[in-house]
Amino acid sequence: MTQHPSKQIDSEDATAPIHRGQNTNSDEWELWQHLPSQPMDEKRYPIDPWKFVRYGSTDEESATLFSLSNGCIGVRGDSGKPRGLGSGTFLNGFHETSPISHNENAHGYSRVGQTIQGVPDVCDFRFSVDGRELSGDDRIWQEIDFKKGSATRFYKHALEDGACLEIDITTMVCLFRRDLMTVTVRLRAVGADLHLSVEAPINVEDVQSGESVERARVRCAADNGLRHLDVDGFTCNDNNETYGAYHCVNSGMAMAVGFSQFLDGISVPSSFDVDLRDGVEQTLVRYASYNSQDIEPVGIPEGLKVVVSQETDFSELVKRCAETLRWARGQGERALCSQQEQCLSEFWDLADISIEDDSQGRTEQILRWELFQLAQATMFIPNGVSAKGMSGTGYSGHYFWDTETYILPFLAYTFPERARDILSYRFRMLPAARKRAKMLDVNGALFPWRTIDGEEASGYFVASTAQYHIDADIAYAVCQYTAVSGDREFLAREGVDLLVETARMWASLGFFGEDGAFHINTVTGPDEYTVMVNDNYYTNAMAQFNLRAAARALDQLDPDSRLAAGKRLSIGQNEPADWLKAADAMKLPYDPSRRIHLQDADVLSREPWNGEGDIKQPLFLHYHPINVYRRRILKQTDTVLALYLLSSQFDIDAKRRDFDFYDPLTIQDSSLSASSQAIIAAEVGYEDLAMQYFRRSLYADVANLHRNTRDGIHLASAGGVWLSVVAGFGGFRDSGGCQLSIDPHLPPTWRSMTYRLKIRGSLIEVWLDGGGVKLRRLAGSPVSLLVEGESRQV
Repeated sequence: MTQHPSKQIDSEDATAPIHRGQNTNSDEWELWQHLPSQPMDEKRYPIDPWKFVRYGSTDEESATLFSLSNGCIGVRGDSGKPRGLGSGTFLNGFHETSPISHNENAHGYSRVGQTIQGVPDVCDFRFSVDGRELSGDDRIWQEIDFKKGSATRFYKHALEDGACLEIDITTMVCLFRRDLMTVTVRLRAVGADLHLSVEAPINVEDVQSGESVERARVRCAADNGLRHLDVDGFTCNDNNETYGAYHCVNSGMAMAVGFSQFLDGISVPSSFDVDLRDGVEQTLVRYASYNSQDIEPVGIPEGLKVVVSQETDFSELVKRCAETLRWARGQGERALCSQQEQCLSEFWDLADISIEDDSQGRTEQILRWELFQLAQATMFIPNGVSAKGMSGTGYSGHYFWDTETYILPFLAYTFPERARDILSYRFRMLPAARKRAKMLDVNGALFPWRTIDGEEASGYFVASTAQYHIDADIAYAVCQYTAVSGDREFLAREGVDLLVETARMWASLGFFGEDGAFHINTVTGPDEYTVMVNDNYYTNAMAQFNLRAAARALDQLDPDSRLAAGKRLSIGQNEPADWLKAADAMKLPYDPSRRIHLQDADVLSREPWNGEGDIKQPLFLHYHPINVYRRRILKQTDTVLALYLLSSQFDIDAKRRDFDFYDPLTIQDSSLSASSQAIIAAEVGYEDLAMQYFRRSLYADVANLHRNTRDGIHLASAGGVWLSVVAGFGGFRDSGGCQLSIDPHLPPTWRSMTYRLKIRGSLIEVWLDGGGVKLRRLAGSPVSLLVEGESRQV
């Protein structure tokens, strides 16, 4: 085992700071400190290999942890408060718009903001016994079942004379039908017969707690008052079916919802009475369907309007809901649950990871919780995948580079068709990206840093538009997907367009300096505490990859496809050669005395952040940005991330030197950082440190390490957990599809690990233990891999 020179710490000390000389005693932010061996109380969070359970009262945090989704519909768990437009249910891409106000305007500033809009909720039930509404409860717990794909909350209401009412409410968002969900309520009277009144209307009210926004919630949605929906129709037919149609006030986006419910097979209205006999269970099944317009981000008009509501055919949306409800009733609850379990059985056959360690199953349990989040958030991808999925309003529901860099790799090696859907959505954004590039005086396409509909939605260009690297991140994902899947059709029809247009952006953004090198100036890399710098290493290295990939992709196309691409994209005769010339001359800053790659041209000239006592996190809530920008301190990995993504370009000694220099500077104000730090720490031999970073990433949400779980799941962090296990401890690399290799670094406390990879249609099982690597081909044709430095055919 190798010890990091600045991190020689006792692995048994649960309170020792990770970074020597940089500690914080803040009660709210303890990201520097080691996690204890069991960061979750087993009494409140019992260990179960296929369930996540929490006992005790509910809150906004539990509402996130027990949220459900299928990529189109997202439903939060129980928060202990009434559910409303901003706290219950969301639809993928369904958003409201509002003006972005700049005190000082300039050319190219974003003008229209986008915020995910909550929709009417159908999961709120209110119960009264003999006219007395039940508000408190004697016991409550929630569980989410990874095999059944459902979330259940359990209540036990104590009544007079020792009687009680037991209520189980199980929600299932269907993974096999994009517009369907069910809610099953089981009612039991214990100790006496009860007369129960049930109210379960569509909840269209805006429920606000009146609480002020906490200062620590730096990534919560902007409060623009965008909680109101206009009603365009509301009906209830003779079959007790209820339908509502709505649209957003500014964006005009339209949606419809419908539901019907049955008590022991008998249709009942939204409000009804029932006589419960002592010891006899009765079951209410509610079927609900949501439909909305998918975003078509092509030629998005100026201004606030995305869709003109007057031209929307609401009857068609209601009709879709009605058809789905009829189908669901015909199937019945049991058949629907069976289909849900079958979907997840197929998922776990490909995606499950088995770990034998000393945690009594806790590591596998939380790892499966993370994988389950990836499963449900990407089952359907009509409008891309946002940073929070649809588990909350954090980041205003926007999509970032997170999707391509942290989520897509998991999909590329398990469900490549979903990875293609993500990239196809970026392809549909090309018209808006071309328009954005023109506004920023560059060629090709410039993708927005944060968006829902394809337009840039960030009002702070220093840490958004200046992060040009998003173009290269998308190009990298295209190469990774096409190399792993062998999808030549996608490359010819959509992928090459993404590669060519992003390469054009880099060729025009950079310039050849007097030193003959190709420079890219005034950009922000992944580290948002180091902004507007020259020759950011990550940006330049990824741009170099992008430029070469575009030229290589054109060479790989068959003659007809290349001719079609040339005409479609008006590719000049010398363009590919110019891209390669720029790539070959790319400035990649390096300090020969320290023998490290420099994060940017001036990183060594910035003042270190030392000798000032405790660092209060997150920094921007305690220090002016200028005070942060001038210092040598990193929010998240930057150059270290390049060491992983472009792994084949660096030898192990170079990786260790770079890691030794940058890791002590990285304070992890970002949830994305720990996974890439874990990957490189494992590779260079820092076993204890790799495990600490892995566990920090693993428990980020379930242990609320960033104090913002209430705003939604860190979905990219879930992807980062998979990367930490497979690419870190499992040692798998692809360098953007350039070289497939396995060089494992199994932690000393792990006796074995098994994971699976889908490569060009073949399914490969990788089994690791202290004795080495065993590979087994479960399906498909033979695959060649570089295993521990030697070529091996599986």
